[in-house]
This record gives sequence, structure tokens and C-alpha cells, in this order.
Amino acid sequence: MRKLILSILVLVAACVSAQVTTTPAIIQVGYTGQVTVTFDPSKGDKGMVGATECYLYSCVEVDNSGSWEYQLAAWPSKSEKTKMTKNGNVWEITIPNLYTFYGVPSGKTITKILMLFTDGKSGGKSGRASGGSDIIIVLGRESGGDIWEAVEGVAPITGTRPTGVSNGIYYGADGTSVTLCTYAASKTQPAKRVFLLGDMTDWKLKPEYQMKREGNYFWITLTGLEKGKEYRFQYAVERADGVKKQICDLYSEKVLTTNDGNDPKRVDPTLINYPLGQADGGYVTVIQTSKPAFNWSNATLNFRRPNKDNLVIYELWVYDYTANRSFKGVMNRLDYIQNLGVNAIEFMPVTQYDCNAGWGYDPTLYFALDKNYGTPEDFKTLIDECHKRGIAVIVDFVFNHAYGQNPMNKLYPYGTDLASNPWFNVTPPEGGQTYGQDWNHDFAPAKEMFNRVFQYWLTEYKIDGFRLDLSHGLCGTTNNAVQNLIAYNNVVQSTSKGAYMILEHWGSGQQTLINEGMLCWTGEPLNHAHCQTAMGWLKPDDCDEHHTDGFYEGNKYGYVSYCESHDEERMQYKAKMYGNGDLKTNEAARIGRVAENVGFNVLLNGAHMIWQFSEIGYDYSIDHNGRTGTKPNPASLGYFTNASRVDAFTKCAQVNTLRTRLMPGAFTGTPSVNIGSKQVVRKVQWGNNIFAVANYEVTGKQTVTLPAGTWYDYFNGGTKASSTCTLAPGEMKVFTATSVKAPTFADIEKRDTQGVEGVQQEVKCTKILRDGQVMILVGEKVYNLQGQRVR
Repeated sequence: MRKLILSILVLVAACVSAQVTTTPAIIQVGYTGQVTVTFDPSKGDKGMVGATECYLYSCVEVDNSGSWEYQLAAWPSKSEKTKMTKNGNVWEITIPNLYTFYGVPSGKTITKILMLFTDGKSGGKSGRASGGSDIIIVLGRESGGDIWEAVEGVAPITGTRPTGVSNGIYYGADGTSVTLCTYAASKTQPAKRVFLLGDMTDWKLKPEYQMKREGNYFWITLTGLEKGKEYRFQYAVERADGVKKQICDLYSEKVLTTNDGNDPKRVDPTLINYPLGQADGGYVTVIQTSKPAFNWSNATLNFRRPNKDNLVIYELWVYDYTANRSFKGVMNRLDYIQNLGVNAIEFMPVTQYDCNAGWGYDPTLYFALDKNYGTPEDFKTLIDECHKRGIAVIVDFVFNHAYGQNPMNKLYPYGTDLASNPWFNVTPPEGGQTYGQDWNHDFAPAKEMFNRVFQYWLTEYKIDGFRLDLSHGLCGTTNNAVQNLIAYNNVVQSTSKGAYMILEHWGSGQQTLINEGMLCWTGEPLNHAHCQTAMGWLKPDDCDEHHTDGFYEGNKYGYVSYCESHDEERMQYKAKMYGNGDLKTNEAARIGRVAENVGFNVLLNGAHMIWQFSEIGYDYSIDHNGRTGTKPNPASLGYFTNASRVDAFTKCAQVNTLRTRLMPGAFTGTPSVNIGSKQVVRKVQWGNNIFAVANYEVTGKQTVTLPAGTWYDYFNGGTKASSTCTLAPGEMKVFTATSVKAPTFADIEKRDTQGVEGVQQEVKCTKILRDGQVMILVGEKVYNLQGQRVR
């Protein structure tokens, strides 16, 4: 009987009420016969209504891999192979054989098909499912239908939220229940209806899983969940205007994406699969009751944070720092970082963002860790190991803006919907450049979310502080960032007293924020100054980059000073390209100047920062493959066995260690400095305790008379020094009032112990012309020349 029914289905056209139907209606797994696809442009999002041409854009999943492959053609190209034929009010295409059509080898099995439709014009029409989601056919199931048909006519319901429930996910104490709540409203109207859609509903909309509305919030309590089991879900929202969307939870601690088959599966092979063919292609939230608690060591529970005015921070990007591109990879190099003498690590953003191999400054969620780097347990273990070494952990966050998959943006997205979105400003009030959607920090639910972000990371991950990107943009409807930052800092301090707040804050208000105990970045002048001296140019008219007086920017409290950060050009690259004299061609001479630049920054007032691998003279440009993580790793370049570079590391580490561990008490008050523009010999002196001097000339030795008193040569085993010293070009010396022996390092080469199989080594991109502007195409994603995703 079953065989007869299937034979009949092969002969009968699929239900015409659906947006996309196939003949046969059920495409069996392994089927190699003819398939006819019918697309009704009047259904779904209706984006192809009125189109005069139609092309199929499609790819497939094979072997239940959880990723899309074998794309037919780039979006939105015109291909005769994918061109559809008009048949009355619908479009059709006949595929003789799925495997040959998509180019899938016979040894693989097609399990799902993704379809979209386009008129083939750049910036033209496109046909998608309701809410703009992908159309997915699961082999073995009948095609067609709209999930909303199952709840047509179901009336909205209301109900008072349980006490203490706002936005987010609230687990019950019994370990088998959870209350879910989401904000779903425009500036003027709440959504009509919201349904829970997920594993618990068999990925179908059901009346019994409609969420109750209280004002602009929709909520539901689930009971009878299996302890420790992961469940996947989305919210299916019918807006007041009838537009339908599927979104994840704003407070998700874990989400699944359609590209989890890349790095996330590599670093976490146990990662649950994305529900292809069931979710809409966007983020899917994962919940789990009774999650095991992490066993923090006493080193974390009793950690004493270094004084903020004596911080030496190491800024790194997890994806670019080791060949393993993961938290475990960083952990395998913690001995190296500890030997460097820093007392804090600042991680570039580690929360969920819009790409799969970027810096993370295009955030989408703030509670969900980016799975590319590893699991929450991996990051917690890394934080715990840092604390065991006396190293504080600071994490970079981007609270100025959010990007496409953020659920509050997805509900009322870019374009004409933005004016209806209460979560975001239409234009940045501070007059800055627009990145993604600009958060409205006056909106109470947004402010609540950011307060909870601070609390969550301080308590759940036990981090020691925050670096806030573009902090001057944390505005409401007016330019009130300073007041907002003070309020946020109060939340931070009440949650974990003494936690750091480091701000990328340009313009007015810096001193007010510093008076409140926060730290501000110094900005570009210091980078320009150190690039100058790295190149061997000392006079303002010697080179285009002539901001040598920026050295003084590092000589003040309340700021974090640095020679380089993730945003500025690399000193050694500038020296390699534009060096004075033989610095352009003589690597040893160039690298010999690393320690005097890094060291003289660290020896000035206040907090300081070192960008990853500055200490060994990394000399690839910031523009070398930009933010994609494809620069050569120093280990692959032999940096850790290069004598000049090892010596640079050693000197930098010795200066850092002097400040953070050997004589931290000496760095109080205000040093005497002589570091201005055009000076060949530069000096820093901390009372009668420490005296440092460096020769910034390119050629010619310099003899310097030491201050009165007895001094010991720190780099030379703490031996007693004479009254004068002679410095070679690019050389720095440090003297102490008591004999202090600088540490030595037998081996700095320790590599990752994890394999790197499957790591994305290259990002292929193509320049395209779109709407009269040059854009960058990376896979199916389109970016402008500033690195912002536009599609």
C-alpha cells in the first residue's frame, strides 16, 4: 500500500496553495528521477510579484552535514541552466536529475534543498518565504505549505508575566521548566501574535504554543523538559502590520547558524546540528536546563586585580593569535604571555557576530559566546588559567551598534522599517559614522539588556573588566553618552567592585569619565609617534607621519597608551617600507628598535597596552588581508627562533616584568621625562628608583651620563653601572637603584598542541559593482570598502 501511495504522489501535482511545490510532491532520499519545481510569486514574501524573468538560486545539504554546498550560480546571476519558464501565474523549471543538476558526486546523498528566486538583476527582485527567510525542501517530506496556515484564525491570548520575568530565558529551579519571554513591538504597536517554534513543537506552529501577551512582551512557560537536554527554538512573530518574522532570543547564550559546519564544529565536535529545513535560516536559540556548573579555582574566586594605573595589557584576537584559532590555542601560549610580563589580556570581541572569520566588531548578540573560538567551558578554563598566572581578563564589547541577525533588528530591519524600531536610532546622535543599527540607549529595554550584559560577564565568566568600542556613540535620542557610561559603570562597580572600564572615547567628556574611575584610550597620536621612531625619523619634516610629539600622550594617568592597537598600522611594517637609512633593508637593525618603542611606552605614566606580537616585531601591514585572519602566523614565519626577534621579546618582557612584578611600587607619582620631538636621546626617570635611556638615532653611538647616585644595569644581570653608558643606535638601557636581575627565557617557541585540520586558511573575495559603488563579495556576503556588511 505504501508503495502504491508514493507512486500516486509521483503522478499528482503538489498542492497549489503553497509557495513552492514539487512534482513528485515527496522527493525521496536518493531519488534520481525528474523533478519539476513550481514557484508561485504571489505567496511567501511576494518579492517577485511583477517580475518579467525568474531564475532559481539554489544549493543543497548532503549527508545531513548541517551546511549548504553545491551552489548552482552566484546571486543574482542570469544562467540558462537556472532560468525558469512562466506558466500562467507561476514559474516552473524541470530538473532531469538532482545529482547531475547540482554536481553532487554519486557517493553522497542529498538530504535538503534550499531555494530562492531572483529576476537576475543586481538590487532587483527576490522571492523568499514569509518574513524573507529561505525556502527549504526536506527530502522525504511533502513540499509546500506555509507554517502559518496551521494557526490561521487562532485568536491572540494575553496573560500576566510571572514575577521577575522580563526579556530572556528563565530556568526553573526544578531543572525541568523554563519561561521564555521576548519583546515584540514597534514604536507604536505590539505584535499580533507570537508562537514558539522548535524541537518542542516538532518545528510546527501549534495553537497550544502561542505565547501570552502582556503589553509589548510575549511569554510562555514550558514544563516537563528533560534535564540537561538541549532544545532548539525560534520565535515566530506576526507583526501588527501582518509581516511575519522568525527570530532568536535576544538573551541567547548559545545560537546555531547555518555555517556551524566550519570552525564551530571543528572546535566542538559535539555541537548540535542546525535544524535545516525547519528554521528559517537565521539564528536558532539553544536552551538547556540543569547545565553543569563550572568549577572555578581559588585563583579566580580570590583574584586580586592589578591596580588600573599599573596595567600592562596584551591585546589579542583569538582567531589570529595561534594556528589553532581557538581559546585552547591561546591557552597553549599562556606561558609565553606570562613570560612577556603583562598583567592583563584584552580579548577582542568574543560574542556572536555577523561573520565567520572577522574581528567581531559587527555584533549580533551579547550573551552568546562566538562558537568559532570554542565552548563556554573552554573560555572559562582559559580565564581561570589566566588568573592562576596573575593575569586579569578584559573583554572588548561593541555596544554602539548591532547587525543583521540581531533579533531586534531582524524584527524591524534596515530600510523603511527602521523608523518603526524603538531599539535603534535612525541616525547616530553624536554625529558619528553609521555602523549597522545604532542602539538607542534611552530605550528602557535596551538599557536593561546592557546592564544585564555587564552583570552576566562579571558573574558567569568572572572577567575583570570591559573595553567598550566607540563608547562616545552609546547615546540615546540625544548625545548623552557620558551620562550613560557613568550609569553603566555604576552597575559594573556594584556587581564587581574594581572591575575595569576602558573606553574608546573620542571628543568631549574624557576627563569626566576618568574622574569617575574609568580609563580612556589615547588614540592615534601615540601610534604615529612610535611609527616615526620605528622608521628612524626624528624631525617633523622628515616624513609624512610626523606626529613625534605624540610620545607625550602616553605620559598621563587615566589613559591606556599604546604603540599599536588592532586599529593602527604596524610599526615594523612602516619601518620595513619607509625606514631611514638601512632600516628599510636591515631586519636586525629594524627589530633592534622594537624594545625601545615598546619599552618606553610601558615605562611612562598610567596603564599601557601591547598589541599582539608587537614584542617580536610583527611586520605585516594591517591591510594585509585586513580582518579576515589570513595573515601568516609568527610561528610559521620562524619568529620564535629568530635571534633578533627573540632578543626583542626578551627586552620587552624584562621591562614589563620590572613594572608588573619586580618593582611595581616604584611606578607611583610622576616620572621625570625627556622624550620630545627631534630628541636623539630620550630618558624616563622614576624618582631615585629607575632610570631608562634610549638612543633613537639611526647611525652613531650616544654616550649618556647617569643621574647622581649608584645605579645597577638591569639588562646586564643587575651589575653595578659606571657613571656613563654608551648606547648603540636603537638601543635602550634600564638602571635600578638596587640590584635587580632581569629574567631570562630559555624557550618562547611553544606551539599549539591542537591540530589545525579544517581551519579556514584563506578568504577568497571578489570586487563587484553594486548600485554604482565598488563592493567586496565574500561567498554570498557583500561588504563595502569599510568592511561593513551590506547584504
